[in-house]
Amino acid sequence: MTGPGSPPPLADHVDHLIDGWSHERPDLRVAPLAVVQRVVRLATYFAAEIEPVFARFGLTGSDFAVLANLRRSGAPYQLTQRDLMASLRLTSGTVSVRVDHLSDRGWVRREPDPDDGRGALISLTDRGRQLFEGCAPEHLANAQDLLAGLTDEDRDQLGRLLGKLLYTLEDPEPNDALEPQLGLVLDGAPVALEQRRAVGLEPLAGLLVRHVDPTGPAAASGIRPGDLLRTADRRPLRNRHDLRRALQQSRRSRRAVALEITRGAEPLRLRLTAPTAPADQTSS
Repeated sequence: MTGPGSPPPLADHVDHLIDGWSHERPDLRVAPLAVVQRVVRLATYFAAEIEPVFARFGLTGSDFAVLANLRRSGAPYQLTQRDLMASLRLTSGTVSVRVDHLSDRGWVRREPDPDDGRGALISLTDRGRQLFEGCAPEHLANAQDLLAGLTDEDRDQLGRLLGKLLYTLEDPEPNDALEPQLGLVLDGAPVALEQRRAVGLEPLAGLLVRHVDPTGPAAASGIRPGDLLRTADRRPLRNRHDLRRALQQSRRSRRAVALEITRGAEPLRLRLTAPTAPADQTSS
């Protein structure tokens, strides 16, 4: 609550949007717009400020992303086209077009991959590296300016929350050892909601079990394909990191993780024993 002399509460375009819908259609659940619509609007503002910096160097944001991935890989600044596809989350055709564009300008070089007869190696040329080194400081300074309205603490907290949300939407990284060691394949909360709606079940959030290895720890705990993992030790499960953290704590305390799951429409309780091999080796 605000008292006399208190500053007025912050209100942006999305607050007015939500307020309008709350009055016009109070039956609609518009709370998610507080995040989704703000991210969309921020992306528009960011692009309008970021792209001109790249343009001064004859680049686009897409060009810079390729150069940055190659430079970050370390000497000899070389990646397979397949690695670029995975890092940029793009199709082979889209990456080929971007690489062709950069190659025509002498910023990258494409060569046959000796380890893959159908693949290619993409290398950063000296000209491309010089271009990146000139552009990167200006891009980072511009990004810092765009976040000037936040304290360092605000920025770090927002970064963590956005990272948590992105983690629920992206596919697991190849080196994510959690699922193989548990003997299952999981889908995050957005997929779980979609799949349950598709079969007429209540759309509950959690981790959806897509596959269970009959010889793994998950099967031994009674977990089955189609189960929805809702909580671990009474903490909600929205992404793999939540489950990994519960397993870390259970390993330290030498006890099983108490799971609340939903099988169809039936709530169940199971206990999952953490595997002896470290499932948390990729966590931070």
